[in-house]
Amino acid sequence: MKNKIINIFILIILVCSCYICNISYATETGTVYIQSDKEIIEKDDEIEISINLKDAKTAAFNFSLYFDDTKFECMSDFESMNIKENQILYVWYDENGGNLPKEGELAKFKFKAKEDGLATFVIQGEFYSETGQLIQIEFKEKQIQIGKEKSLLKQQAEEQGTNSQSKNAYLQVLRLDKEGISPSFDKDIYEYYLTIPNNIEEIEVLAISENPNATIEISGNTNLKNGLNKIEIIVTSPNQSQKKVYNIEVTKTDNLELSNANLEILAIENYLLNPAFDTNETNYNIEVSNTLEKINIFAVGENEEAKVEIIGTDNLKIGSNLVTVTVTAPNGFTKKKYLIEVYKRNAEEENTFLEEQKLQIEKAEEAYRLEETNANINKDNDKEEINNEKNNKYIIFGTSVIVFLIVIAAIFINYRKKYKK
Repeated sequence: MKNKIINIFILIILVCSCYICNISYATETGTVYIQSDKEIIEKDDEIEISINLKDAKTAAFNFSLYFDDTKFECMSDFESMNIKENQILYVWYDENGGNLPKEGELAKFKFKAKEDGLATFVIQGEFYSETGQLIQIEFKEKQIQIGKEKSLLKQQAEEQGTNSQSKNAYLQVLRLDKEGISPSFDKDIYEYYLTIPNNIEEIEVLAISENPNATIEISGNTNLKNGLNKIEIIVTSPNQSQKKVYNIEVTKTDNLELSNANLEILAIENYLLNPAFDTNETNYNIEVSNTLEKINIFAVGENEEAKVEIIGTDNLKIGSNLVTVTVTAPNGFTKKKYLIEVYKRNAEEENTFLEEQKLQIEKAEEAYRLEETNANINKDNDKEEINNEKNNKYIIFGTSVIVFLIVIAAIFINYRKKYKK
């Protein structure tokens, strides 16, 4: 262990000495994220955790990987790492002077699960480019559940033991053992999308219902074929009266660009989307005037060859309207839908909205007038203060002159008295 610490110390010195003369402010940006070869593990299982860099290349780096040592035991042991309690210190630099920088997978560690529960892996560190410049890094953590199904179901039963909603058919948790699903899970969102490489044959799905007595059926997640696959999760309420269907459209391909069905731009003329547009978010809403008959949407795909189809922008009715923006990737079969709920106000709601707008404008104008008045008062106070300072200067000057004259007169009188004598 002593030799290992010395080696780590030497490596750190080498990294610093190689780059200290060239280090400047970060000019590159990248993302360091953590991947695991398994998402669902049991106690005593082993798992591989890899550290990865994307959108940048690094010629030297040092990082600390923090893990829950009550849940995991690190099984790896090699020269460029050092373990201290729940922290792994890892250092690397390009011995070719930056000519062979790294990207993608940077390091891999093996862990053994010790106890059931949720454990988080967190990484922090410094990464340098081949020119010795510090790379601005966004770090992403990773959560692993040990004994996931058993522990989460037990926890769910405890938390919702009083939940007797026999009509509840919502999911509470939806997770896959593969990264990249979009959008992020929400019980009210029923369409999800994922792209995977050709070497993946099946996807493990963890689906937990809000009501522990609901039944869940999962299909389509095995024997995945090249092209488009659909995973279907059907949740049926305990009383059989309600059914929710969650779909995951999975594209299996080695050509990611041809399967790109993401939007790069989504905007509506004169209105702001809620939430703000994000390519991985697929559900939005806006509220419009009751006089509006049509909205104008500007939508551009990330891939120039992708086709964008917009439906539902015309003949808006009072209440909720659904606008669908469907993006078809260049491969012709990968699709992604962006949904916009457009709520058109009725006459009463429009009047209330206009009154609120008028009130807000009046408040804004009042605030502006108050600010302007305060500014004028401050300006007048400043002028008065300046005038007071000038008057004080005049008074001080006049007093000084008078004192000076009195002193001169006293000296003169004293001199005359001496002269007469």
